[in-house]
Amino acid sequence: MHTSRPIEVGGRFLGVAVAHAAAWRFIATDPAVEDIDGATFPSPAEAERVAGLVVGRNSGPGPRRIPQRANR
Repeated sequence: MHTSRPIEVGGRFLGVAVAHAAAWRFIATDPAVEDIDGATFPSPAEAERVAGLVVGRNSGPGPRRIPQRANR
């Protein structure tokens, strides 16, 4: 049987961290964190921290528009 830990950020279930060799492999269940699906981390806490950063990146404001200068 594998050892695993649920990964939640802000009450949102994002995936699980599964013990794998000397690390923890993140298995994403939420498309918001699919970029890190399969990534390995030294601990479930680190997987949760990074998942939180990814969710924040994906849910933040869209790209900033840079105003164009008028032709002179």
